[in-house]
Amino acid sequence: MANPVVTTQNRERAQAIAPRRDGNAKGRGQTQARAQATVKGSPVARIREPIRVQIDRAVDCGDLEVLVASLVAVARRRSEAEVESLKSYLFKCLLRKLTDHVERRRLWNWTRLSAARPESEAREMACVLLDAFWKDHRKEVERLTLNLARDEDVDVRQYAAGTMARIIRGNFRQRFKHLQVWSRHPDPSVRRQVIIATVGVADPEHPERAKPLLDLLEPHLADRDPYVRRNLGPFALGQGLLRAYPDATLARFQQWIRSDDEIVRWNLAMGLATAVRLSEWEAALEVLRVLAADNRRFVWGAASAALGNLVSHRAREVAPVLRRWMSDPQLRVSVVSALRSAQG
Repeated sequence: MANPVVTTQNRERAQAIAPRRDGNAKGRGQTQARAQATVKGSPVARIREPIRVQIDRAVDCGDLEVLVASLVAVARRRSEAEVESLKSYLFKCLLRKLTDHVERRRLWNWTRLSAARPESEAREMACVLLDAFWKDHRKEVERLTLNLARDEDVDVRQYAAGTMARIIRGNFRQRFKHLQVWSRHPDPSVRRQVIIATVGVADPEHPERAKPLLDLLEPHLADRDPYVRRNLGPFALGQGLLRAYPDATLARFQQWIRSDDEIVRWNLAMGLATAVRLSEWEAALEVLRVLAADNRRFVWGAASAALGNLVSHRAREVAPVLRRWMSDPQLRVSVVSALRSAQG
């Protein structure tokens, strides 16, 4: 964050540390709900107390080895809910320590060491802490973040995407240029984490971010790397930009459909296929009418999925339109597939 010493900002960071998991992400809410499953008698409650005591001692004594060993032991033997709950507790403890200057120096040392450790849990912890040191150690934080964005472990890579998002959110105006540079990285894994990070940066309360974020994504619409493509249309556009800035994003869709590139068109269709409760359904249909008429199955199939998504959320308004489209032979196959899908 811009000022990690402020308590309220630390609390916000603690609530946003869990990574989103591609297009199948459940979001922060479910992670936080799991972390709150600590009522007496629950599986989490039964294992948390002794482990928490061990973690508290390790944090207070500055024993990184014990801390990492505790995380690894829980991760190897416990359920996902228990692991996420314990991580949430630990990360909040560490973030609170950032308010003390002595502890802050120690945590910076921990962060650098953890980023290079073989245990994925340690590298995740490094991701959670890295952005807090951006103002003090920008070049080193940037280097470590990009390394972790290319990590061999998928969860670590997703945590690194969260690190990127928090760095940019800390001061969008001054730091967005770094996201632009990272988006041009030759490694597709880094580009993918940048694309995921845009979801965390997009915020309906900050409409001024819409244009720069859409501009950043535009060059990647035709990226043929499957690693990038799977997260651009379905996730960054569908669950990110269309959620935060539906009008601006659909206006840009109207421009992008002029491209005949099948990857570009697939990304647009899949963005609409994953959008939830899109109120601008008429503008979406204008885009999908063009995509559904595409004679490439790769494109019209994605358009069909998007039409099915619209029908499932707006049946009363959308279904009559699709029935009229049935008279057009170019649209019939995609529409029939969409209606069948919506019916079950």
